[in-house]
Amino acid sequence: MRKSKNIVVSLILVLLIVVFVSKALQESYLKITSEQAIPWKVNNIFVHSKSVEKSEKKDDKLKIDKKVSTGEIKRKIIVIDPGHANKSNLDKEPIEPNSRSMKIKDGGGAEGVLSKTPEYLVNMQVALKLRTILEERGYIVKMTKAENSKSLGNVERAEIANKENADLAIRIHADSSDNSSVNGASMLIPAPINENTKLIYDKSSKYGKIILDRLVKDVGMQNRGLSERKDMTGFNWSKVPVVLVEMGFLSNAEEDKLLSSTEYQNKLAKALADGIDLALQ
Repeated sequence: MRKSKNIVVSLILVLLIVVFVSKALQESYLKITSEQAIPWKVNNIFVHSKSVEKSEKKDDKLKIDKKVSTGEIKRKIIVIDPGHANKSNLDKEPIEPNSRSMKIKDGGGAEGVLSKTPEYLVNMQVALKLRTILEERGYIVKMTKAENSKSLGNVERAEIANKENADLAIRIHADSSDNSSVNGASMLIPAPINENTKLIYDKSSKYGKIILDRLVKDVGMQNRGLSERKDMTGFNWSKVPVVLVEMGFLSNAEEDKLLSSTEYQNKLAKALADGIDLALQ
């Protein structure tokens, strides 16, 4: 009888030990996994998951998507404006609000010195690549146009970004010069000359510098710096931060060849997207 009691007591002790060890192991596992936060990015917002489990990470992503769709988290709005078209638009428009000074809507772009590639074609190709990258990163992206046959005035281009209340409007261009040795990228920004541009000057200048610095660093080109412009209709009518990037010189034989290259255009688009990420973070 005593022997039976000893066996029962031993079994109870073994059971208690098993329960205790199991609980300790479970708590230890939960502590380790909770400390291993995995950073991931969705809809242009960095989120830290509290679990390494893929299913939990997916659930968190769905929650973020739901918050975005319901407006709890504001996604950044980018308007991309590919410069020029396959035809000029010589109609005139006021250079700024309440101005009697008129300027033609689009005098036509440059052309590759060797490739004869028209500027509007390069601008559109890079703009479309940039749109794809930004959308994949969660931005809301609007294009002023997506067809080369559409010739817009600069007031109309600015009003598209104004209507969208864009966080940034970026105008895509390539440069040209009578001096074929001139090369590199520059960033044009609005000068603070009227009610509109005074309000957007600081952000435009800040964003422009950040994007340009990233562009020249990643692509490997000369940095020609920022250039304030008071003679650009699209700037003077803008109510949102706006920049115009000159991605290189079509009048320079080497840059002309590069600008017509799909691989180089991909590099330009990615560098611009990375610059926008940095500027708007």
